Amino acid sequence: MGWGPPPPPPSPPKPPRRRPPGWLLALVGVGLALALVAGSLSLRPPGGPAARTTQQAATGPGPTPSSDPARQVQQLLAGRARAILRHDRAGFLATVDSRRRAFYHAQAVLFDRMATAPFSGFSYQLDGVSNLATTRIRQRYAPAPVYLPEVEASYRFRGQDHSPVLARFYYSFVWTGTAWRIAAQDELRPLAHSDAEIWDTGPLQTAATSRTLVVFHPGDSVLANRLLGAAERGYAQVGASWSGAWEHKVVILVPRDQAEAERLVGARDLGQVAAVAASSIESGPFQRVLGNRIVVNSTNVRRYDQLNLQVVMTHEMTHVATRTIGQGVPLFIVEGFADFTALRPIQQPLALTRPALAATVRAGRFSATLPSDADLRGADASVAYDASSSFCLWVANTFGESKLQALYRAFRGTTEPSTAGQDIVFRHVLGISRATAQTRWTAWVRQVL
Repeated sequence: MGWGPPPPPPSPPKPPRRRPPGWLLALVGVGLALALVAGSLSLRPPGGPAARTTQQAATGPGPTPSSDPARQVQQLLAGRARAILRHDRAGFLATVDSRRRAFYHAQAVLFDRMATAPFSGFSYQLDGVSNLATTRIRQRYAPAPVYLPEVEASYRFRGQDHSPVLARFYYSFVWTGTAWRIAAQDELRPLAHSDAEIWDTGPLQTAATSRTLVVFHPGDSVLANRLLGAAERGYAQVGASWSGAWEHKVVILVPRDQAEAERLVGARDLGQVAAVAASSIESGPFQRVLGNRIVVNSTNVRRYDQLNLQVVMTHEMTHVATRTIGQGVPLFIVEGFADFTALRPIQQPLALTRPALAATVRAGRFSATLPSDADLRGADASVAYDASSSFCLWVANTFGESKLQALYRAFRGTTEPSTAGQDIVFRHVLGISRATAQTRWTAWVRQVL
């Protein structure tokens, strides 16, 4: 495509691949609490020959825009990534259109915040070369050419991320007359928008051991260290229930408040949520790979005592440990197994460790059915979570913990099976039908409670 008159508007860009609202929200009941467990700088854009030379060097070739800008833009992004890793502020800002003063200033602030993140690797890659710029965006910059591709960022934190975290960004690249520069971000809203990152809202600090990294904002060191301690204890608790291979490493992100947590996980309301595991994001509408991340809702967990904080962290770490099995595991087993793991160190009767279920049985409202996905996400989710974890406890007590793990692993795959498909797995692993397992579990619950 040439860069003469603006071409006809393209078809509306497809929204980015997003995960369904489905971070794994872990609801835990321990008798005492019930919790769902999902620097401004005044600066001027540089001027003068020296600054122009720096900007020209960032892009490399060409005094005129290419009919295919992808190569030049990829070089620009490579320079931006190098600047992030080298803490090169001038190099980072050399990728930005200095004529866009407000955006340039915002990018300077962003760089200062990113400089506090514990990156060990960072890169950008164009995810396809399609120009998603709409007619409105093209008219905004006319007569200058504008190029708006989907950009994938890949990064690792120090001591973590055997596989990199992936994120999507939507930059508007504009031809300045000498080179391509980033002039704006997220001009495609609401059709598409960049992923939120914890450094977007402020500088970061870290607390770490050889296997746990907690990333938080200044002022939250007390909570960060409590979470670090809970995570360190959680490894043994996860290991007691799950023998499968996993990284045995966890990154805990501590947003400033609930609003920031909601931005990070793409949720509208985390009011009843203490934490979410990023493992579920990888399969959902978002298709974003976040690896071993746990995002806490700081607004809620700050008031948790140590017992409840431990239950939350162990539950979420269980999701991280089992995430490689895939999305084929029925949700009641996913959440039930995480609660089973988190609650097993608490040597108390079922009525105390699963209080919502106990209250339902006493009131004569026990459904006597295994929880559906809707149950686990509905108004009575606390009952569904207790029922799910009690089912896992019943399987472990009746058939042995190795069979419980075998049942979980038998659902390995990318698609959750139908009830009939579940029945086949139940018969293969437990030797009984799903319906029979449900009937026997129901009888056990009523007997115990």
